[in-house]
Amino acid sequence: MQLPRVIIAAVFLVIGALIAVPALMKSSGSGAQASSTTSTSASPSPSGTTTSPTPTKKTTHKPSKTPTSTAAPQPVTATIGSVSCPSRSVRVTVRNTGTQREDFTVLKNDDSATVPAAVAAHDSKTVTVELKEDRRTLVQVDWANKQIETRSLTANCKHAGAAPHRTKPSKLPHTGPDTVLWARAATGVGVMLTGVVIFWYGGIWPRRRDQVFAKKTD
Repeated sequence: MQLPRVIIAAVFLVIGALIAVPALMKSSGSGAQASSTTSTSASPSPSGTTTSPTPTKKTTHKPSKTPTSTAAPQPVTATIGSVSCPSRSVRVTVRNTGTQREDFTVLKNDDSATVPAAVAAHDSKTVTVELKEDRRTLVQVDWANKQIETRSLTANCKHAGAAPHRTKPSKLPHTGPDTVLWARAATGVGVMLTGVVIFWYGGIWPRRRDQVFAKKTD
């Protein structure tokens, strides 16, 4: 048997063993862990007696008397919306559930003028105010000399229009199954069988060496 064929067969055997043996070890380890988990969960309870549930004592709760409120509900309510870009505007909606026309005022703490308005009975009124860029502004609604709604808002329309920053992933996404142990084992066994075939075929290969150029006869 020629030495190169022996070396090639040995290389195939080593590569096949390196692929197949770790896969088989992982497969056997996962099977043993699954069987131990099943046996632990299926173990019966040490005590075979059953305990009857203890009766619970029923308690009755008497409803508590809540004091009746004599104050009339507030007829005017307000809702302050979010910032709308790129106009940096905010919609303030005031609703009047009363029976008469009501006056209200929208204020901002950015040194701008107040916005007076009125809402009819059983109606709603929407007022649009504009905010300054990159400044925290307190929007407030006053009615009958008292504050009924307030909200702190910041207009970041310039930053909202910029393209979002995309970060590169640190690793490639996983697209295959979690475990392909049997496929790796089959590949390793196939490589080892290839080495055995090369080793066997090298033993039966003819060892004669034919002359390429025939000798010249006188």
